[in-house]
Amino acid sequence: MNKIMKLTLVLGLIGAISGGTLAGVYKFTAPVIKAQDAKELQAGLSEVFPGNYEFKKLEIKLKSPDPAIQIGDVYAVKSGKNVIGAILKVSSPGDQAPIVMLVGVKKDGRISGVKILQSLETPGLGANASNPHYYVNKEKKITFLDQFKNKKVTDPFVPKKDVIAITGATITSTAVSKGVKIAGEVAYSYFKKGGGS
Repeated sequence: MNKIMKLTLVLGLIGAISGGTLAGVYKFTAPVIKAQDAKELQAGLSEVFPGNYEFKKLEIKLKSPDPAIQIGDVYAVKSGKNVIGAILKVSSPGDQAPIVMLVGVKKDGRISGVKILQSLETPGLGANASNPHYYVNKEKKITFLDQFKNKKVTDPFVPKKDVIAITGATITSTAVSKGVKIAGEVAYSYFKKGGGS
């Protein structure tokens, strides 16, 4: 019995030390991770809506007409005092897991850009959606995401029709296209109802 008690105390002590160490490491690294995430988000916003703009997170919730596609944070894109567009964080079900992306939408109903933030799609296939060296149009050096720039939100956004699909990755192509289409429609509807004025 004495041996079991001793072993329990030793294991408890090891657990307490390990837990304390992990808590200390987390306390030290959490602000660094948060600052890095903020920096990456700012870079993503600038990539999706290039130019000298200010991005302001809005305290609103926009609803997706498709329950499978979720809309998260919404950012107003401002030039001086004028709102010229919005960026929506969108999650669309991919082949392996949800694909999380930023979609920029101009007030005139055109897509300004798309950036994939998170994706677990198959390497060499669906992962090519965010590959800057995978061209759906090699002649013009257009990547999969580039083809969405300046598309009207009223366009179909259907792979193999008005969207060039990624070879061997129809599910990924469809997931990204649907996410961009819905983000565009929701943002444009928000603007038409006077949002962002």
